[in-house]
Amino acid sequence: MTGRDVTIISDFDGTIAERDVGHHFFEAFIPRRSEHEALLEKWKLGLISSRECLEREIAMLEADRSDLDRFIEGERFDPFFRDFVDFCERRRFDLLIVSDGLDYYIDAMLMKFGAGFLEYRANRLILDGDRIAGVEFPWHDPESCALCGNCKKRHVLELREAGRLTVFIGNGLSDRCASGHADLVFAKGELLDHCRKERIDCLPWRNFRDIERDLTARLLLRD
Repeated sequence: MTGRDVTIISDFDGTIAERDVGHHFFEAFIPRRSEHEALLEKWKLGLISSRECLEREIAMLEADRSDLDRFIEGERFDPFFRDFVDFCERRRFDLLIVSDGLDYYIDAMLMKFGAGFLEYRANRLILDGDRIAGVEFPWHDPESCALCGNCKKRHVLELREAGRLTVFIGNGLSDRCASGHADLVFAKGELLDHCRKERIDCLPWRNFRDIERDLTARLLLRD
């Protein structure tokens, strides 16, 4: 796997961030718990898209910007992610974060942990003053994917068409679309279960130190 420029495409929630920030925020600030759980079950079964799910979660939310800011303060990154960013810079690998979550907390957390220079593509939270007013989907492409608000497969395919060697890193259900199209896949959690079920080649991982080690071996890198 040498001779091509490399782009690392990473999910954010539960991958770079230690847990799914958006999901836990909605859990904390949507008071109608049973209604929210029923909504999530419909999404998991593919009965509604992640776009519809997210729009309805925003409508059910009882929180404002200050609640979100306080919530973000308690969130953490994978302990080895910052080292992995340095690894990519040394190797001249491009690193792109692609998320079906919200730009607001991704941007805030990247800045907090000293990685605000990284490129990311995510759904856009709409604020009206301090009020959380809605969500926009600048990367939504209904012709190629009806399931996602921001389909990660689209970004992987665009990079492959440009001649890049693509490495995808993920953990959850929203990562399924991309997993069958990247040159190399790192999977854990629900994504790992999906890859094994669909017989998609992947490497299991626990943290970004694992990924750095396996990339070094797979791409035949030399110090």
